[in-house]
Amino acid sequence: MQSKLAIKKAAIEFRELKGFGSCDSIDTHKLLKDNNVITVFRKLDPDFSGMALKADEMNFILINASHSIGRQNFTILHEMYHLFIQTSFSSMLCNAGAFDKQQGIEYEADWFAANALMPEQGILERIPASELKKNISLATILDIEQYFACSRSALLIQLKEMNLITSEQFHEFKNKVKYNAKLYGYDTALYNEGNDGMVIGDYGLKARTLFEREFISESNYASLMREIGIDVDSEESE
Repeated sequence: MQSKLAIKKAAIEFRELKGFGSCDSIDTHKLLKDNNVITVFRKLDPDFSGMALKADEMNFILINASHSIGRQNFTILHEMYHLFIQTSFSSMLCNAGAFDKQQGIEYEADWFAANALMPEQGILERIPASELKKNISLATILDIEQYFACSRSALLIQLKEMNLITSEQFHEFKNKVKYNAKLYGYDTALYNEGNDGMVIGDYGLKARTLFEREFISESNYASLMREIGIDVDSEESE
C-alpha cells in the first residue's frame, strides 16, 4: 500500500495536470466532462457510494444520489483515483469516505480524494492567522467546506490529519451541520441529496459500444441502460 505522502503527491500532481491551482476548488461535474468520464447519478443503498468501470479508453462512474452533494463530490474524486491513478484497474464497487486502512486500495482512494478535493494549501489559505494560533471557528469550517463543496465529515478528517483540530473539536463540529449552515446564512444544498437521474457524457452510446465490442455482457449492458431509465429488454420486445 502506498504511503500517505505518496498519495498526497499523486493528488497534487493530478490537480496540476488538470489545471487547478494549489488553492482552487474543483467543479467535479466539469472535471468529469473535461475528462470524458461517463457518469450516472442514481439513488442507491446508503452503504454504497459509487462504482467505477474502466474498459479500454472508456471510463464510467456511478454515484449514489441518495448521499449529500458534498459526499458525492468526494466520491467522484475517490473514483477518479481508481480510473486515473490506480494501475491495472478494471472495476470496483466503493464505499468512499470510510478511511479504513484495512481496505487497502479503497483507503488510498479516500486519501487521494481528500487531498485532491481539499488541498492542504487551499485549506490553510482560508484559515485566519489568529485561528491557526488558537482554535478554528465554526465560521471558518463552514467557509472551507462551502468553498471546496465537500462534506463535513471528510473535511474534519482532513483537518485532523493536518493537526488543525483536536479529537474533541472533531466530534463537536460534527453536530448540527445543516442547522448551523442556515444560521450563518449559507445555502444548504451542499448537505442535501440530489442529482438523481443526472447523466454526464454520452452514456448510452458508450454503453452500447462496450456491449458490441464484448467488453460487457448483454445483461450488464441492460443493467447499465436501466440506470438511465431505458429498459432495452422491453424495447426489443416491441
